[in-house]
Amino acid sequence: MSCNKENLIKSTVFFKIYSDESIRLIYDEIKNIEEDTLWAHHDITHVNNVVSVTEKVLIDMNCDQELIENAKIAAYMHDVGALQGKSNHAYRSYEFAKRYFEENSIDLKYKTEVLEAIKNHSEGFDTDNIIQSALIFADKIDIKSSRPTRAGLMVEGMRQMQYIDDINVKIDSSTISVNFICNRNINKQELEQYYFMKKVGNSIKSFARKFNLKYNVCFNSNSWEEIL
Repeated sequence: MSCNKENLIKSTVFFKIYSDESIRLIYDEIKNIEEDTLWAHHDITHVNNVVSVTEKVLIDMNCDQELIENAKIAAYMHDVGALQGKSNHAYRSYEFAKRYFEENSIDLKYKTEVLEAIKNHSEGFDTDNIIQSALIFADKIDIKSSRPTRAGLMVEGMRQMQYIDDINVKIDSSTISVNFICNRNINKQELEQYYFMKKVGNSIKSFARKFNLKYNVCFNSNSWEEIL
């Protein structure tokens, strides 16, 4: 897939899917199930965060409008399979999306790439699928305050994510910058020692390598080397 600079316009297909109440209800049920059984949400707030970051990085990379909107569909549908639990949820999400496209006669320009991205979003960056790379990156860095479940707020390390107010991502011609905006209640050292933070750091480095970018990771605008 090539990236060409075009003006971004809203896709009626994305908003049709986004407005489908049946998908919203799935994510609402996932939230209810996960609150006391898993540490991290795979709910509507999470997928909205992933949609936003996926869109942002692809805009910054000057990708064409249709690719961006197709990628947003992948981001929005990537966790519907979590309704039956986290294990193997990526494949169930892929099956759901494939069936949904067929039943609703949805023909996307990048449908193959969208389905591959959904199916493989729990795996690595070793792919030429730009949609998949952007989705994995956006998914892994979503550690904002909305991510921990009630159960997760009881877990050392994970509980510190409740103090991450925002995550700003920007790509210029040669560098991807990720700035974690945290409030003063956070225990930075405890968060850094949490095992998942290395996955966050690795996802940033992997994405940067994939697109020949340098990377700059910050904690409240100060360099944050500890998670890299």
